[in-house]
Amino acid sequence: MNQNVSDDKYISLICNGEFDAIPGFKIGELFESFFDNINYNVTKDEKNAYVDFTGEAMCDDKPCNVLIRFRVDDNIETFEISAIKVNDKILSECEAMDLLEDIAFVGGAVLEDDYCQDCTSDDCSNCLYDDFDDEDEEDDDDDQDDDEDD
Repeated sequence: MNQNVSDDKYISLICNGEFDAIPGFKIGELFESFFDNINYNVTKDEKNAYVDFTGEAMCDDKPCNVLIRFRVDDNIETFEISAIKVNDKILSECEAMDLLEDIAFVGGAVLEDDYCQDCTSDDCSNCLYDDFDDEDEEDDDDDQDDDEDD
């Protein structure tokens, strides 16, 4: 991890980047249309750099604080979401997809139809996250419900 890279470069990567599920729409523009009191903060450790986005929004008709943590690769070319929190609750992948869908809608975009077609309430391995926080891994042990809702 390059400690000499400016925080602005990391933030710019996120703001000018796109979610795979919402091609053609910059993340920064989508966030500006959905959130109030936006802030970006960069943190670095020995292995990774993270961009923490925070903003305020209405969630289920109540004000909420949202944190979206992006992990940036070593070359500062790609990123992935490592966690999303609403107030103090870490969202599951499917809850995160619901939030992303709301953000897309307000920004004038829609999720690609087939992006999350395999998502169930217990397993979203094909969804938004390539690397979800370790805090959520114990939920994976509860994948007992194999009912299909066709």
